[in-house]
Amino acid sequence: MIKDRFSERLSKMLSSDDWMILQDKYEPEENLKFESLFSLSNGYLGIRGSHEEGTKITLPYLYINGVFDKSETFMRELATLPNWLGIKLYVEKELIGIEDCEILDFSRALDMKHALLAKRVLLRDKQGRETLIEGIRFVSRANVHRMGIKLYVTPMNYSGIIEVESIIDGTIINFYDAPRFKVKHTYMKANEKLDENGAYIEVATRDNHLHVGTGCHIKAYKDGKDILKNRMFSAFGEQAVEFSDFDVVEGETVEIVKYVSMYTERDVAKYALHTNVKEEVDNFIYTGFEEELAAHKAVYRDMWEKADIRIEGDFELDRAIRFNIFHLMSTGNERDDRVNVGAKLLSGEEYGGHAFWDTELFMLPFFSYVFPKTARNLETYRYRLLDAARANAEKNGYQGAQYPWESADDGTEQCPDWTIEPDGTCYRCYVAVYEHHVTAAVAYGVYDYVKITKDWNFLFNKGAEILTETARFWASRCQYVAEKDRYEINQVTGPDEWHEPVNNNLYTNYLAKWNLRYVISLIDILKKDHTEEYHKLIEKTGLTQEEIIKWQDVQEKMYLPRKEGTSLLEQFEGYFELENVVIEKYDENDWPIRPEALKNRRARETQIIKQADVVMLLHLMGEEFDEETKKLNYAYYEKRTLHGSSLSPSIYAIMGLKVGDNSKAYRYLRRAAFIDLLNLQKNTREGIHAANTGGVWQTVVFGFAGVAIGEDGILSIRPNMPKEWENLTFRIHYVDSWLEIRISADNSALVKVLEGDHITVRINGETVEV
Repeated sequence: MIKDRFSERLSKMLSSDDWMILQDKYEPEENLKFESLFSLSNGYLGIRGSHEEGTKITLPYLYINGVFDKSETFMRELATLPNWLGIKLYVEKELIGIEDCEILDFSRALDMKHALLAKRVLLRDKQGRETLIEGIRFVSRANVHRMGIKLYVTPMNYSGIIEVESIIDGTIINFYDAPRFKVKHTYMKANEKLDENGAYIEVATRDNHLHVGTGCHIKAYKDGKDILKNRMFSAFGEQAVEFSDFDVVEGETVEIVKYVSMYTERDVAKYALHTNVKEEVDNFIYTGFEEELAAHKAVYRDMWEKADIRIEGDFELDRAIRFNIFHLMSTGNERDDRVNVGAKLLSGEEYGGHAFWDTELFMLPFFSYVFPKTARNLETYRYRLLDAARANAEKNGYQGAQYPWESADDGTEQCPDWTIEPDGTCYRCYVAVYEHHVTAAVAYGVYDYVKITKDWNFLFNKGAEILTETARFWASRCQYVAEKDRYEINQVTGPDEWHEPVNNNLYTNYLAKWNLRYVISLIDILKKDHTEEYHKLIEKTGLTQEEIIKWQDVQEKMYLPRKEGTSLLEQFEGYFELENVVIEKYDENDWPIRPEALKNRRARETQIIKQADVVMLLHLMGEEFDEETKKLNYAYYEKRTLHGSSLSPSIYAIMGLKVGDNSKAYRYLRRAAFIDLLNLQKNTREGIHAANTGGVWQTVVFGFAGVAIGEDGILSIRPNMPKEWENLTFRIHYVDSWLEIRISADNSALVKVLEGDHITVRINGETVEV
């Protein structure tokens, strides 16, 4: 077992192999991948899995969700904040580090069950001295302002003095390894002692001058006694360094513990930052490392009781799915409705920590079914930024609310107009100009969240306002073509970004039509049965009956392109006139190989597409299409999709199951589940693919388990188990009940109510009470 690689003192803390992700050798060129894979988050902050002593290849980033800054960059992005990981150990001035010594033994492992990172390294320095260093780190989910590291240091063949530097590094910059794009988002406000001992750094963001305080205190124990000597604090520029030393005896172990806390001006008043950080560290020390770790584990025990998926019959896939769930649920914030979940979670800098349509369509269903309080916060985030979406629409010449393609903390559009390539060339970026379907995703998110949670209070108040303003946007975005008596949406880009822009993207038009239709029916319900909420809505939005009549006309006459006389839906107007290139070859992983035809022409000149577009529509609006339409269109577009986005495989897996393409669906799931673990897209260094993590969960639950909510509101389960699985078990919240669902290889299902009221469910078409 993986935990057997560690000494007894660590192995007894660690989990079985189905919860562990192992790095079994040190390869510097793999550092950035493992920094992403081994990142830890507690919803409040996230830190990458860098080494405490530092390495040459590293992106040692720490982010606090909601702390954004622009400075000289194109956009407001998560600011890298002071990194508190630093612990350097020296013997006679020689650094005991993995890049400074001969590595005799090396293991690092992410324990997903307990949300901690464990390490074991045996190092031999140039003088032949061997030192064993084991340890764990965690960011507490029980007290999100606490983080800690414990190292067990054993001199194997020498005695003497070990010197220690405990470091908080405020020099860290965004795009640390990209010379053209480097930027420093913070400036120093304080570099000083935390108290009598310890270190404290306070920085502020450059644009909004938001203050962030970081403090730490280090201790060393032998036989329960603190043995640190000669403490000395030094402020070296933007690094806070506390020096100390301790005596060691050959074969005897010393425990080093680093207690850390962080607060921002978003949490406490600016003047109280240092005091709060100090008190948090003091309380952490008083509580003790083991006790805080135990409280942290207890929170994760509860989280995993809700979120875990258990598959018997495919060990590696079972663990890979758990890996995706771990990172997604670790980043969701159940306490703060001012933050969202970025496209790389809190594990990397790509996309600046921005929220996209990914949140509503890929991640929100997981949270709605598993952590509904977090889901409500994600929806409230969109409501908080509704005024910014209104301003965005007005700026672009539209009415209502146009949500930005990329959203940070203030709701303004963060997708840049121009971008710079690594070679210095510039090109115009039109994504925010044309890719308006994010506004439909926000509206759909309201609908889907309420469908799952039955949170009528949210729908009738905040949700209704969002839906009204997004419908108003779509009505203004459409153009009436009198000679054809229809409404069109021109110069737009759908999910397939390789065709930009187009006229009448079916996905966009259909969801705009749906948004209008849905809010019209919602307003009718409010007017009849919830008059107080109705009048509030009218007062807030200024909605008139004339507008509703116009909306009805727009949605009835919305142009939805398809091949005439058939059920084949056209991705956009003119798509079928493009060169009919299809995928004919697949690699050893059964993954599509780019067709030869694309060597001589651009994808936009052909029917080859980047990701699910029409098939994405079928996934979201499947109940509005008959079986023939779904099968025909899945088959057509599956042959033309190269899956150039991590968002795509899970959608094709789910739809493949719905139309009977079972074997491919299983391979799509494996591709999605291992996309980061195996670095299949060669960009895991940039962070975990957040939307994909939600897509993996949806593939298992909506796809293979066949979970859905019918038009009558009844929870339906119609499994389609792969031959490789013996059984599947998971848990979800539905209305006021918490359910465990167990599915056997023969597609029979057992539903058990763990908490709450008995409910009616439909299993393989049969309605039963559980």
